[in-house]
Amino acid sequence: MKKRILISFLLLQSVLLSAQDKVQIKLTSASPAASFEQEIGSAKIKVAYSRPLVRGRKIFGELVPFDKLWRTGASDCTVITTSEDISFANNVLKAGSYSLFSIPSINEWTLIVNTDTTLHGETGYDEKKDVMRFKVPLEKSPSFYETFTVELNDINSKGEAFLKIIWENTMVKIPIKSKEDESILALIDQHVIKGKSRDATLLFQAANYYYSTNRDYKQAIIWLSEAEKIDPENFYYPNLRQKIASELKDYTTAIEAAKKALALAEKGKKKSTIEILKKRIADWEIILKN
Repeated sequence: MKKRILISFLLLQSVLLSAQDKVQIKLTSASPAASFEQEIGSAKIKVAYSRPLVRGRKIFGELVPFDKLWRTGASDCTVITTSEDISFANNVLKAGSYSLFSIPSINEWTLIVNTDTTLHGETGYDEKKDVMRFKVPLEKSPSFYETFTVELNDINSKGEAFLKIIWENTMVKIPIKSKEDESILALIDQHVIKGKSRDATLLFQAANYYYSTNRDYKQAIIWLSEAEKIDPENFYYPNLRQKIASELKDYTTAIEAAKKALALAEKGKKKSTIEILKKRIADWEIILKN
Protein backbone atom coordinates (compact mmCIF):
# COMPACT_ATOMS: atom_id res chain seq x y z
CA MET A 1 0.00 0.00 0.00
CA LYS A 2 2.79 2.36 0.98
CA LYS A 3 4.59 1.44 -2.21
CA ARG A 4 1.52 2.36 -4.31
CA ILE A 5 1.19 5.70 -2.51
CA LEU A 6 4.86 6.45 -3.13
CA ILE A 7 4.56 5.59 -6.82
CA SER A 8 1.44 7.78 -7.16
CA PHE A 9 3.22 10.66 -5.43
CA LEU A 10 6.24 10.35 -7.72
CA LEU A 11 4.00 10.29 -10.81
CA LEU A 12 2.15 13.40 -9.62
CA GLN A 13 5.43 15.22 -9.01
CA SER A 14 6.61 14.21 -12.46
CA VAL A 15 3.43 15.62 -14.06
CA LEU A 16 3.73 18.87 -12.09
CA LEU A 17 7.39 19.31 -13.02
CA SER A 18 6.57 18.57 -16.67
CA ALA A 19 3.78 21.20 -16.61
CA GLN A 20 6.15 23.72 -15.07
CA ASP A 21 8.70 23.08 -17.81
CA LYS A 22 6.07 24.04 -20.42
CA VAL A 23 5.15 27.37 -18.82
CA GLN A 24 6.11 30.29 -21.07
CA ILE A 25 5.78 34.01 -20.55
CA LYS A 26 4.79 35.59 -23.84
CA LEU A 27 5.73 39.23 -24.21
CA THR A 28 3.22 41.59 -25.76
CA SER A 29 4.09 42.81 -29.25
CA ALA A 30 6.29 45.89 -29.40
CA SER A 31 4.26 46.97 -32.43
CA PRO A 32 0.69 45.62 -32.14
CA ALA A 33 -1.13 44.92 -35.39
CA ALA A 34 -4.22 47.00 -36.16
CA SER A 35 -6.75 47.41 -38.94
CA PHE A 36 -9.93 49.34 -39.57
CA GLU A 37 -12.49 49.86 -42.30
CA GLN A 38 -14.24 53.16 -42.89
CA GLU A 39 -16.97 54.12 -45.32
CA ILE A 40 -16.41 57.46 -47.03
CA GLY A 41 -19.20 58.36 -49.40
CA SER A 42 -19.59 55.33 -51.68
CA ALA A 43 -16.05 54.07 -51.01
CA LYS A 44 -14.96 51.55 -48.38
CA ILE A 45 -11.41 52.23 -47.23
CA LYS A 46 -9.45 49.66 -45.20
CA VAL A 47 -6.07 50.24 -43.54
CA ALA A 48 -3.90 47.49 -42.00
CA TYR A 49 -0.73 48.47 -40.16
CA SER A 50 1.46 47.97 -37.08
CA ARG A 51 1.62 50.41 -34.19
CA PRO A 52 5.06 50.96 -32.62
CA LEU A 53 5.34 52.84 -29.32
CA VAL A 54 7.49 55.82 -28.42
CA ARG A 55 8.82 54.20 -25.20
CA GLY A 56 10.79 57.28 -24.19
CA ARG A 57 12.62 57.59 -27.50
CA LYS A 58 12.99 60.57 -29.84
CA ILE A 59 11.12 59.47 -32.93
CA PHE A 60 11.44 61.77 -35.93
CA GLY A 61 14.98 62.76 -36.75
CA GLU A 62 16.43 59.89 -34.68
CA LEU A 63 14.56 56.58 -34.56
CA VAL A 64 12.95 57.51 -37.89
CA PRO A 65 15.68 59.45 -39.74
CA PHE A 66 14.80 62.47 -41.81
CA ASP A 67 15.00 62.25 -45.61
CA LYS A 68 15.09 58.44 -45.70
CA LEU A 69 12.49 55.91 -46.84
CA TRP A 70 10.27 54.68 -43.98
CA ARG A 71 7.73 51.87 -43.90
CA THR A 72 5.24 54.26 -42.20
CA GLY A 73 4.78 52.05 -39.18
CA ALA A 74 6.53 48.84 -38.15
CA SER A 75 6.78 45.17 -39.11
CA ASP A 76 5.04 44.55 -42.44
CA CYS A 77 4.33 47.51 -44.68
CA THR A 78 1.22 49.58 -44.06
CA VAL A 79 -1.52 48.62 -46.55
CA ILE A 80 -4.43 50.74 -47.72
CA THR A 81 -7.30 49.22 -49.70
CA THR A 82 -10.06 51.08 -51.52
CA SER A 83 -13.21 49.51 -52.98
CA GLU A 84 -13.45 52.11 -55.76
CA ASP A 85 -11.39 54.78 -57.48
CA ILE A 86 -10.88 57.70 -55.11
CA SER A 87 -9.14 61.05 -55.06
CA PHE A 88 -6.03 60.64 -52.89
CA ALA A 89 -4.25 63.95 -52.32
CA ASN A 90 -5.86 65.17 -55.56
CA ASN A 91 -4.50 62.16 -57.47
CA VAL A 92 -6.68 59.33 -58.79
CA LEU A 93 -6.06 56.14 -56.82
CA LYS A 94 -7.60 53.14 -58.58
CA ALA A 95 -9.57 50.52 -56.66
CA GLY A 96 -7.21 47.98 -55.09
CA SER A 97 -4.62 47.47 -52.34
CA TYR A 98 -1.40 49.44 -51.96
CA SER A 99 1.51 49.82 -49.58
CA LEU A 100 2.11 53.23 -48.04
CA PHE A 101 5.67 54.46 -47.60
CA SER A 102 6.97 57.88 -46.64
CA ILE A 103 10.07 60.04 -46.48
CA PRO A 104 9.74 62.29 -43.40
CA SER A 105 11.53 65.64 -43.44
CA ILE A 106 11.63 68.54 -40.99
CA ASN A 107 8.82 70.58 -42.57
CA GLU A 108 7.05 68.13 -44.90
CA TRP A 109 6.70 64.47 -45.78
CA THR A 110 6.83 62.74 -49.12
CA LEU A 111 4.10 60.10 -49.24
CA ILE A 112 4.55 57.13 -51.57
CA VAL A 113 1.87 54.73 -52.77
CA ASN A 114 3.28 51.45 -54.09
CA THR A 115 1.65 48.35 -55.59
CA ASP A 116 3.73 45.81 -53.62
CA THR A 117 1.83 44.91 -50.43
CA THR A 118 4.01 41.90 -49.52
CA LEU A 119 6.99 43.78 -48.10
CA HIS A 120 8.38 43.58 -44.58
CA GLY A 121 9.62 47.04 -43.80
CA GLU A 122 11.54 48.73 -46.59
CA THR A 123 13.29 45.52 -47.68
CA GLY A 124 12.63 44.82 -51.34
CA TYR A 125 11.02 48.21 -52.00
CA ASP A 126 11.04 48.97 -55.73
CA GLU A 127 10.47 52.56 -56.82
CA LYS A 128 9.32 51.29 -60.23
CA LYS A 129 6.17 49.96 -58.52
CA ASP A 130 5.18 53.40 -57.20
CA VAL A 131 1.81 54.66 -58.46
CA MET A 132 2.19 58.13 -56.97
CA ARG A 133 4.37 60.39 -54.84
CA PHE A 134 3.28 63.67 -53.30
CA LYS A 135 4.29 66.04 -50.53
CA VAL A 136 2.19 67.03 -47.50
CA PRO A 137 3.05 69.69 -44.92
CA LEU A 138 3.94 68.75 -41.38
CA GLU A 139 1.55 69.69 -38.57
CA LYS A 140 1.78 69.53 -34.79
CA SER A 141 -0.53 66.86 -33.38
CA PRO A 142 -3.30 68.03 -30.99
CA SER A 143 -1.70 65.98 -28.20
CA PHE A 144 1.20 63.60 -27.62
CA TYR A 145 0.68 60.20 -29.29
CA GLU A 146 2.57 57.40 -27.56
CA THR A 147 1.31 54.93 -30.16
CA PHE A 148 1.77 55.31 -33.91
CA THR A 149 -1.71 55.98 -35.28
CA VAL A 150 -3.36 55.99 -38.69
CA GLU A 151 -6.96 57.18 -38.79
CA LEU A 152 -9.63 58.35 -41.23
CA ASN A 153 -11.41 61.37 -39.85
CA ASP A 154 -13.13 64.70 -40.60
CA ILE A 155 -15.62 62.91 -42.86
CA ASN A 156 -18.25 65.16 -44.43
CA SER A 157 -21.45 64.83 -46.49
CA LYS A 158 -19.56 65.23 -49.76
CA GLY A 159 -17.64 62.00 -49.18
CA GLU A 160 -14.46 63.82 -48.20
CA ALA A 161 -12.10 62.92 -45.35
CA PHE A 162 -8.51 63.06 -44.16
CA LEU A 163 -6.19 60.10 -43.71
CA LYS A 164 -4.12 61.17 -40.71
CA ILE A 165 -0.74 59.73 -39.77
CA ILE A 166 0.16 60.70 -36.20
CA TRP A 167 3.01 59.82 -33.87
CA GLU A 168 4.79 61.61 -31.05
CA ASN A 169 3.92 65.29 -31.67
CA THR A 170 3.82 64.99 -35.45
CA MET A 171 0.85 64.74 -37.82
CA VAL A 172 0.39 64.70 -41.58
CA LYS A 173 -3.01 64.74 -43.31
CA ILE A 174 -3.87 63.31 -46.72
CA PRO A 175 -7.14 64.54 -48.29
CA ILE A 176 -9.38 61.77 -49.64
CA LYS A 177 -12.59 62.03 -51.63
CA SER A 178 -14.93 59.36 -52.98
CA LYS A 179 -16.61 59.64 -56.37
CA GLU A 180 -20.11 59.72 -54.81
CA ASP A 181 -20.42 63.51 -54.75
CA GLU A 182 -19.43 63.77 -58.41
CA SER A 183 -21.90 61.01 -59.34
CA ILE A 184 -24.81 62.60 -57.45
CA LEU A 185 -24.15 66.04 -58.93
CA ALA A 186 -24.07 64.48 -62.40
CA LEU A 187 -27.49 62.88 -61.78
CA ILE A 188 -28.92 66.17 -60.52
CA ASP A 189 -27.53 67.99 -63.54
CA GLN A 190 -28.90 65.39 -65.97
CA HIS A 191 -32.38 64.86 -64.54
CA VAL A 192 -33.22 67.97 -62.50
CA ILE A 193 -31.30 70.88 -64.00
CA LYS A 194 -31.18 69.91 -67.69
CA GLY A 195 -34.01 67.37 -67.68
CA LYS A 196 -36.35 69.64 -65.67
CA SER A 197 -37.82 66.64 -63.85
CA ARG A 198 -41.39 66.82 -62.55
CA ASP A 199 -40.77 64.02 -60.07
CA ALA A 200 -41.44 65.54 -56.61
CA THR A 201 -39.30 62.96 -54.83
CA LEU A 202 -36.34 63.62 -57.11
CA LEU A 203 -36.71 67.38 -56.64
CA PHE A 204 -36.76 66.88 -52.87
CA GLN A 205 -33.68 64.64 -52.99
CA ALA A 206 -31.78 67.19 -55.07
CA ALA A 207 -32.73 70.00 -52.67
CA ASN A 208 -31.84 67.88 -49.66
CA TYR A 209 -28.41 67.05 -51.13
CA TYR A 210 -27.71 70.71 -51.81
CA TYR A 211 -28.73 71.48 -48.22
CA SER A 212 -26.63 68.72 -46.62
CA THR A 213 -23.56 69.65 -48.67
CA ASN A 214 -23.91 73.44 -48.22
CA ARG A 215 -24.53 74.27 -51.84
CA ASP A 216 -26.92 76.70 -53.55
CA TYR A 217 -29.67 77.11 -50.91
CA LYS A 218 -31.75 79.41 -53.12
CA GLN A 219 -31.86 76.78 -55.86
CA ALA A 220 -32.82 74.15 -53.27
CA ILE A 221 -35.79 76.31 -52.19
CA ILE A 222 -36.93 76.61 -55.82
CA TRP A 223 -36.88 72.80 -56.21
CA LEU A 224 -38.80 72.33 -52.95
CA SER A 225 -41.45 74.86 -54.02
CA GLU A 226 -41.91 72.90 -57.25
CA ALA A 227 -42.14 69.63 -55.31
CA GLU A 228 -44.84 71.13 -53.05
CA LYS A 229 -46.94 72.11 -56.08
CA ILE A 230 -46.72 68.54 -57.41
CA ASP A 231 -47.38 66.89 -54.02
CA PRO A 232 -48.91 69.44 -51.62
CA GLU A 233 -49.67 66.82 -48.93
CA ASN A 234 -46.06 65.82 -48.31
CA PHE A 235 -44.91 67.22 -44.95
CA TYR A 236 -41.19 66.86 -45.70
CA TYR A 237 -41.10 69.35 -48.56
CA PRO A 238 -42.22 72.52 -46.69
CA ASN A 239 -40.42 71.31 -43.58
CA LEU A 240 -37.07 71.25 -45.37
CA ARG A 241 -37.88 74.55 -47.09
CA GLN A 242 -38.41 76.30 -43.74
CA LYS A 243 -35.04 75.02 -42.50
CA ILE A 244 -33.18 76.26 -45.57
CA ALA A 245 -34.98 79.63 -45.59
CA SER A 246 -34.01 80.16 -41.95
CA GLU A 247 -30.36 79.46 -42.83
CA LEU A 248 -30.65 82.23 -45.43
CA LYS A 249 -32.28 84.45 -42.77
CA ASP A 250 -35.27 84.77 -45.09
CA TYR A 251 -37.72 84.63 -42.19
CA THR A 252 -40.76 85.62 -44.27
CA THR A 253 -40.31 82.52 -46.47
CA ALA A 254 -39.36 80.45 -43.43
CA ILE A 255 -42.63 81.36 -41.63
CA GLU A 256 -44.74 80.67 -44.72
CA ALA A 257 -43.11 77.25 -45.23
CA ALA A 258 -43.24 76.42 -41.51
CA LYS A 259 -46.98 77.16 -41.39
CA LYS A 260 -47.53 74.74 -44.29
CA ALA A 261 -45.40 72.10 -42.55
CA LEU A 262 -47.28 72.76 -39.29
CA ALA A 263 -50.68 72.15 -40.90
CA LEU A 264 -49.44 68.84 -42.33
CA ALA A 265 -47.81 67.89 -39.02
CA GLU A 266 -51.12 68.48 -37.24
CA LYS A 267 -52.86 66.24 -39.77
CA GLY A 268 -50.28 63.56 -39.15
CA LYS A 269 -50.40 64.11 -35.36
CA LYS A 270 -46.64 64.69 -35.12
CA LYS A 271 -46.75 66.06 -31.58
CA SER A 272 -43.07 66.87 -31.01
CA THR A 273 -42.71 68.39 -34.48
CA ILE A 274 -45.81 70.57 -33.94
CA GLU A 275 -44.28 72.15 -30.84
CA ILE A 276 -40.96 72.77 -32.57
CA LEU A 277 -42.59 74.44 -35.57
CA LYS A 278 -44.83 76.63 -33.40
CA LYS A 279 -41.82 77.86 -31.45
CA ARG A 280 -39.85 78.57 -34.61
CA ILE A 281 -42.71 80.54 -36.15
CA ALA A 282 -43.10 82.58 -32.95
CA ASP A 283 -39.34 83.28 -32.77
CA TRP A 284 -39.15 84.37 -36.41
CA GLU A 285 -42.20 86.62 -36.06
CA ILE A 286 -40.47 88.36 -33.16
CA ILE A 287 -37.34 88.84 -35.30
CA LEU A 288 -39.40 90.40 -38.11
CA LYS A 289 -41.13 92.79 -35.70
CA ASN A 290 -37.84 94.08 -34.29
